[in-house]
Amino acid sequence: MDFDQIFDKAPRKAFLPLKGFASLKLKTPWLSLEPEEIFLDAKKDQRQKIEEPIKKRNLFLFYLLISFFLFVFIAEAGWLQIIKGPFYAIQAEKNRIRAVPIFAPRGIIYDQNGKQLVYNVPVFNLVATPAYLPKNPEERESNILKIAGILEVDGNKMNEILAKCDLFSFEPVILAENISREKILRWDAAGQNFPGINLEKNLRREYVDGFMFSHILGYVGRMDEKDNKKHKDYFLTETIGKSGLEFQYQDILRTLPGRQETEVNARGEIKKNGIISESTDVKSLILSINAGLQNQLYGEVSKILKKTNGTKAAAIAIDPRNGKILALVSFPGFNNNSLAEGITQEEYNKVFNNEDQPFFNRVISGQYPPGSTIKPFFGAVALEEEVIRPNTVINDTGTISIPNPYNPNIIYNFPDWKTHGPVNIYSAIAQSCDIYFYTIGGGYGDFKGLGIDRLEKYLKLFGFGKITGVDLPNEKTGFVPSANWKKEAKKEDWYIGDTYHLSIGQGDLTATPLQIAVLTAAIANSGTVWQPRIVDKIIDSAKNIIKDIEPAGQKINFISAKNFGIIQEAMRETVLSGSAQYLKDLPIEVAGKTGTAQISAEASTNAWFTAFAPYKNPEIVLTILVEGGGEGSSAAVPIAKEVLKWYFSK
Repeated sequence: MDFDQIFDKAPRKAFLPLKGFASLKLKTPWLSLEPEEIFLDAKKDQRQKIEEPIKKRNLFLFYLLISFFLFVFIAEAGWLQIIKGPFYAIQAEKNRIRAVPIFAPRGIIYDQNGKQLVYNVPVFNLVATPAYLPKNPEERESNILKIAGILEVDGNKMNEILAKCDLFSFEPVILAENISREKILRWDAAGQNFPGINLEKNLRREYVDGFMFSHILGYVGRMDEKDNKKHKDYFLTETIGKSGLEFQYQDILRTLPGRQETEVNARGEIKKNGIISESTDVKSLILSINAGLQNQLYGEVSKILKKTNGTKAAAIAIDPRNGKILALVSFPGFNNNSLAEGITQEEYNKVFNNEDQPFFNRVISGQYPPGSTIKPFFGAVALEEEVIRPNTVINDTGTISIPNPYNPNIIYNFPDWKTHGPVNIYSAIAQSCDIYFYTIGGGYGDFKGLGIDRLEKYLKLFGFGKITGVDLPNEKTGFVPSANWKKEAKKEDWYIGDTYHLSIGQGDLTATPLQIAVLTAAIANSGTVWQPRIVDKIIDSAKNIIKDIEPAGQKINFISAKNFGIIQEAMRETVLSGSAQYLKDLPIEVAGKTGTAQISAEASTNAWFTAFAPYKNPEIVLTILVEGGGEGSSAAVPIAKEVLKWYFSK
């Protein structure tokens, strides 16, 4: 009897599964096998079996797999609850408790007479916390459009800002700034609650005469990525100094905000407020700047630029007795009020990319050939080194001709702007005689000049090629060339012609208007180089002095007082009989030096003038540069005349 016959005749109940194994049936296309059959029939003849027993190896692997997943589960649970538990508890608390800043007024800036140059104006900003916004894009955009309708702001722009955000971030994002009080009332009247959106009270800077003081005060703006990395303890919705004194004295002018803990629910709705810290005391600045002088200097430079069709200039006034900056003007300026209010990136780029560089402070960062303003310094050096005496006469024939040492048929001519005839140190400075300074600088014929090495040495001793240490950002050093530098940088030898050019402030020599002013002051005061300063005092909210900035100066010990006196007299002669006679009729005695610096063969020359007054007891140094202005005597001297006339009439 075969297997099929045995199966057909067997009672059905014989094949019923044992109780408890019913759910573990093993199926075949024609028969259901019960698990107990596999274990109970293991000793039967293998040829009569229709079941396959589970191998012990497979059972071991199965148990091993189950054990592995169980271990991973337990380990992960332990990691999250024991190791990372405190961290996630803090994160959960942060999500529930949000620190909201209580912004306090930023420090005020005053001129030397107490005139307020900047104000703090209360404003409201629309702020979003992305993590609390609706996760449904349609609901989120709908809310933004409703808000835009209430506050009359650009909803599309707000959606663009949010599109760039991490929607799981708890860092606040400003959607719109400077919401007016009228719109705030409209918001309150609407009575709607938008999850993740709230109005934050802040303060905006308002500058008096923005353009006029733009390069002194600078401006404040939103925190950017660079600011976030540098100031990790700042709130992201704070404003921060971006240029000028606002940047330089950021740590002083910033009043540490108070903090308010706000309890929110999962939708970002405010449930409870509580103040945990108050803001610190306000610290303000008193400047050495004279606002009236600043206004006068700005106005006179503006007039000359209109007359010469120019757009770029720099002017600075300092006190030679202590280095305090009395006025500083750089053209063109910029509207720091529009920047503080918040302009679009497109508007900012338009100003930033302007070819006249409105953000560029030409007084401290402009590096220009100083032209003839360098001559008083080389005159002092020649006297000190006894290359000349006060009565040494050099005959100015109008041109110096130098043959090429390798080919005598090639002649190099170095002309003066006119033939002066016999001149000494007084008339050479007064009339700006180039031949005289070619000779004392590089030598000619039997006359041995200073030479490049001594010229380089003394320029650096005076302070050319170094920063002055002014308390404004981005000061440049200017540049002092040398024979070694030319060899390394240009792969060329230094020639006598290079020395001649250097001797009259041309060639590769550059200086900032600030450097010329500071070192003119050193001539005026007979040898003290003061560190220029704009901030005079730091005060508290009650106007008590916290810090009085003491003048810092260094005495020049390589030029005698006698030789400084000779140069002072020569600069006075510039006004009496030389290139600045336009100033002769002023009620005070003025000494100075004009300069006309060539930039290239095609461009117009830069006009320089640097002066001090009164001649015998100097109170002010004035240095002016008009880019492309032509002659110093015609473009820069008239500015000085009107400014000095105003200053000494007060």
